[in-house]
Amino acid sequence: MSVNPAGDIDEQPVIFCVTSSPSKRARIARLMGGTGTLLMFSDLNSVRKILLCETEEISSSLPTAEMVALGRLVIDADRQEVSWAGRVLPLTRIEREVLTALASPPLRVWTYRQLYERAWGADYLDDASAVRSTVKRLRAKLRDADATVCVESMRGVGFSLVDTGR
Repeated sequence: MSVNPAGDIDEQPVIFCVTSSPSKRARIARLMGGTGTLLMFSDLNSVRKILLCETEEISSSLPTAEMVALGRLVIDADRQEVSWAGRVLPLTRIEREVLTALASPPLRVWTYRQLYERAWGADYLDDASAVRSTVKRLRAKLRDADATVCVESMRGVGFSLVDTGR
């Protein structure tokens, strides 16, 4: 709401945009053309935090995400932590997201597109280099931890997680 020179109140729209896609958020902003107020959020949790003033106390009473376990690999989504045999692995957020996707049941082959959209939360632009680089770092960190799980390539398709059980 604003006041014009005549002292009248001008009402302007307030638009809420909730999407993980940066390209879609940019498109909405262009469509608005500077009129009204545009509030952009990447997910509903962000909306809740802003609009409902949720704090950690409130959100901690909500149901927690499941832990994913594969052998001695444990992924705790609530704590944003991945461990192998009780030892926390130093993973980045993107590496955690990729590993969480690969370890989620049922185990399957994830395409480059699926991994990118899940981990980065953005539209895949047919550039597999970011996924390959992340998987390369993830493999090295799993190897350094002497993990028996490893990321296998499915040439031209994507990646899967396997437990070699060595």
